[in-house]
Amino acid sequence: MDVKEYLLQYRDAVIKMDKLKKDVEYYNQMSYSLPGMNFDQERVDGTKKMEAPFSKWIHKALDCELKIKEIQKQLPTIKETVINLIETIDDVELKQVLMFRYIVWLSWSEIAQKMFISPTTVRRWHHKALNKLGR
Repeated sequence: MDVKEYLLQYRDAVIKMDKLKKDVEYYNQMSYSLPGMNFDQERVDGTKKMEAPFSKWIHKALDCELKIKEIQKQLPTIKETVINLIETIDDVELKQVLMFRYIVWLSWSEIAQKMFISPTTVRRWHHKALNKLGR
């Protein structure tokens, strides 16, 4: 794992958690619906399923909720490790660029506006900070 991937792990965890929350919403919606008849397939007599048709959606939603709780437990630790890595840099401006980019998730132009510098300088400082961290 290179430095950039390491710094992005906090953002990736939050994005994964948000996606799982959307999946839970979808699965809950599906659990309230009933499937219709499928007339396109040939009917085959066999054993009937004894499970309710909506139960698979409930199980999927529960699985996602467990994953969300797992990520929520890990999130503060991940954030702390990323911040500790950023704190190893001596230069305050470089530190600030990395904090804005990987903790606050600002775009290059937003970082430039907050720091009163050009976007090109922000990218140059970002590259310099990654090199200091051992890119």
